[in-house]
Amino acid sequence: MNRPHGQLVTIGELTVDDVVVEDQGADWKQAGGGGLYSAVGALTWSDDVALSSVIGEDYPEELLSELRGAGLQLDGVIRSGAVASIGLWLLYERDGTRRQLEKRSGGTFAEVDAHRHSPYACGLNPTAIHVAPQSSSGQVRALEQVRGRDVVRTLDVLIEPAIERDPYLSGELFHDLDAFLPSEQEVDDLWGHSDIRRLAAWLSDHGSPAVLVIKRGAAGVDVHVEGTVTRVPSVVSTLVDPTGAGDAFCGGFLAGLRATGDPVEAAVRGCVSSSFVCETRGALAAAAASHPDLARARADILLKSLREAS
Repeated sequence: MNRPHGQLVTIGELTVDDVVVEDQGADWKQAGGGGLYSAVGALTWSDDVALSSVIGEDYPEELLSELRGAGLQLDGVIRSGAVASIGLWLLYERDGTRRQLEKRSGGTFAEVDAHRHSPYACGLNPTAIHVAPQSSSGQVRALEQVRGRDVVRTLDVLIEPAIERDPYLSGELFHDLDAFLPSEQEVDDLWGHSDIRRLAAWLSDHGSPAVLVIKRGAAGVDVHVEGTVTRVPSVVSTLVDPTGAGDAFCGGFLAGLRATGDPVEAAVRGCVSSSFVCETRGALAAAAASHPDLARARADILLKSLREAS
């Protein structure tokens, strides 16, 4: 599972988000999307990170310039005249509950995903890829594009009413994965429970060798490796905005898994990446906040606080 250092590629959405937080105000026209936030999480641990995505002709060029300035490689981001960029409303209530709504003026996940190119066709050469939440058809296509390649593969999911669930419930999407990284909400929605040992057994029964990590919000994450479940706690100091935190975890996890081959060490790095997103507002602010020395110090704190989950 441990590969030499090289390019990390996250495959997923690059959106324009309007974020509204009850009693706190709003942030308009933010660069967002699962593909972007996972790339920002990977940037905490690597300076060779690329995003593979599709945007419309309407995507603001100034946002792309800012992302390049943050160190993200955008050769895999394709402008297409056939689709409009995805626009999202992200609505947070004071208890932290989030609702995500696609803007009617923008493209849908499935429309945009259908126009995404293979990362290799864009000149990218990944040693590890994370397939971020998107349409299930987009995830199937993304994994087909790297089939037979020597790359680390991780996957997260998005369960919304329009998302086709059969590829997940059949086990089709998990066969070639190194790690599956869902939230407990997505697990409960798909399988009717969030028991990590039970789901790990289901994956094994369906032919998947994937390490299973379940993200549990403020409680941290649980990592299942060969029958042992390790709890990696959150290292967030002050919660400002949880938008993209789970995706950033996945990017940090990808970087850690590729560098060390150790899923628990990878989860530690993922939790550190997630903390920078939680403590800021927006992907660009998180990228600016994640200093390597601070990241390593937080990882050291977490490594001393690991425990076996009950």
